[in-house]
Amino acid sequence: MKQIICLLAMLVTFAACTGDNQKNENAENQIADTTLAEDIIDEPAVIAYTQCPLAYLINGELFFHSFDDNQKVKFTEEPEAIFNFTFDPEGNIMYYSVERDSMLWLKSADISDLEITPQWLMNWNLKKDDCTSDTYLETSPLFLNNGKLIIRHNFNWDYYDFKTMAIYSIVNKNITQKEYDYSFIRKLSGELSYNKAEQYFKTIDENLYYTRNNVKVCLTDKLNFEVLRKKEDEDYWVETEFISFTLSPDETKILYGTIIEMGDLGHGPYCIANKDGSNQMILEQTDIGSNKNPVWLKNNSIIFTDYEKNLFVANNDELSIQKIAENVSLYGAR
Repeated sequence: MKQIICLLAMLVTFAACTGDNQKNENAENQIADTTLAEDIIDEPAVIAYTQCPLAYLINGELFFHSFDDNQKVKFTEEPEAIFNFTFDPEGNIMYYSVERDSMLWLKSADISDLEITPQWLMNWNLKKDDCTSDTYLETSPLFLNNGKLIIRHNFNWDYYDFKTMAIYSIVNKNITQKEYDYSFIRKLSGELSYNKAEQYFKTIDENLYYTRNNVKVCLTDKLNFEVLRKKEDEDYWVETEFISFTLSPDETKILYGTIIEMGDLGHGPYCIANKDGSNQMILEQTDIGSNKNPVWLKNNSIIFTDYEKNLFVANNDELSIQKIAENVSLYGAR
């Protein structure tokens, strides 16, 4: 009997150790969960748009995504192809551009209404190609800032970005044009200013450190960027640098970009880490060379797309990455 009990105890201990080893291995290798959510609801919607923290475009159709039941519901109130979109701070008013007679028009919709009626606002006097990048054919997003809607256009290879911003005043109902302001767009995207970034972040021996209240924490010591360097691109390798810092909604997590190769543009993945240095995670499907920045959701998860237009959600608390949609041209949190 004692031998049987000892044998059982050894088996339980082995199973527990095996589980821990597998968990640690997953954490080290950043193994991605790529389960694809396929449930699409057209009409009638059993979930309200305002119950969904995420929205994204597929072939001109807008979908709202609910993580509670892993479903997405299509925005059926708009018959035209949607080009880009954004939300007011409360997430109730949606502003979006549609293509009509080969031109982009701005519309709005109160998605909190029981009966949603889209409203025409004005003609951007821009074509879709004017607002599509020449680098990776990516859509120019729509921004809302202090009652003004901003869309970038006029791609320029000297900038490797759009050169001009069209700005629509919701109150005055007029459009002004301004030269592209990189610092302004950084701010709209949630990135810390250069002064803030220099205050809190330092690169030492190709590692990133976060410093606050005289406490220095390494955010990259558990990450291996060398496995991402391609041998055929060895001539483009550079010393690791870090850029584009944003904080999670509760300011406990940090998202940052990593430069590991340099061509005409810097290339490398975005990464996530907690401020205390725990739960470090490389988003291997991302590239800072894209103009599609990862976006924080209110639950401190990250959404992003790869160059194949697959949409992912990453949770560094669980060290998981889940693919939730394909062929996504644009995405946004609400």
